Amino acid sequence: MAIRDKKIGPVALAWSKTIGKKVVLSVMLGCFLLCLASVIYFENQNETLRNDSLTQFARSLAATTLSSGGEADDILLKVNDLLTLDAVLGLRLHKDGDTPLSVGDTKSGFPPLKFEGSHYQEWSVDKTQLDIAFQLDKSLPFDQIVMRLDTNKLSPTSVYPMMLKVFATIFISLLTGLICLWTMGRGVWRPLEKLNDYFKDHNAKYATTALPQDLFKKYPDYKLLGEQIETLRTEILKAKEKAEFQARFLQETPYPLIRCSVNRKVMYANGPARSLSPLFGDDTREFVSPAVSELIRKSFQDAKQIYGDVRCGDKIITFRAIPILETGYVNLYGEVSRGLDEEI
Repeated sequence: MAIRDKKIGPVALAWSKTIGKKVVLSVMLGCFLLCLASVIYFENQNETLRNDSLTQFARSLAATTLSSGGEADDILLKVNDLLTLDAVLGLRLHKDGDTPLSVGDTKSGFPPLKFEGSHYQEWSVDKTQLDIAFQLDKSLPFDQIVMRLDTNKLSPTSVYPMMLKVFATIFISLLTGLICLWTMGRGVWRPLEKLNDYFKDHNAKYATTALPQDLFKKYPDYKLLGEQIETLRTEILKAKEKAEFQARFLQETPYPLIRCSVNRKVMYANGPARSLSPLFGDDTREFVSPAVSELIRKSFQDAKQIYGDVRCGDKIITFRAIPILETGYVNLYGEVSRGLDEEI
């Protein structure tokens, strides 16, 4: 579609090209996967940081409460006071499989009887509550302390849900694709379309018309291409002028010149030759006369240049017939003679 036929924007221009579609779809897919991987990575990092900070808070809370030690009753009172914190939903103390203290909301059957490490934790399905248990020092009258924390009050979850982030990733990918299309349309396809219009407007005669210089001022990246096209145009123009000069030389010579195939068909005849009707079989000048045909046959048969006379009215023209065996035609060069018959 030429720009002059229908003015379209750079985005639509790039999208109308097959390679433009392939490039932009590849860019959009790559951008989407990169953004999605980044979202998942930072989401995991955020969850890890949130989990570590909540675990550290629970550990500090337990350590602060139990650091001074004391009798069992004193510890029970201190632990019970933790329930006054908004973030603490429930507490339990374990001793030899018994539960001397259980206040608030805690998860039954948590933790398992035996677990490795200093603590054990489980999240609720919606990530709003954390159940965590700590092994206590053997010097204390209890084995474990179990807490249920309201994580939204301590470390709220991300304001933006995962689905919204995925939609944002899709939007960024689409925006990147549009920018890519605009860039390709403006920087690549627009100047190429202008060049295409130039060649269409000057079909078969662009060698005589210079390229528009404003095209390369506006699109400097195509200056090298323009220089190469201009060089090619100049070479074609010179070759055309040379061919025309040589053609004029053949037309301007006063001697008849004919190129003929082995089956008598005329491939070329200059003006002086076409003015001599006895050289041709009929008025169409498509085939040579039998006398010229015999000269052609003999030159091919002998496979060398020969001379032969052809009568044209009151003139006898001596032709030099030179066979070009590899291409299958004969060049005939004629001159006016007076009954000379020589063979070379």
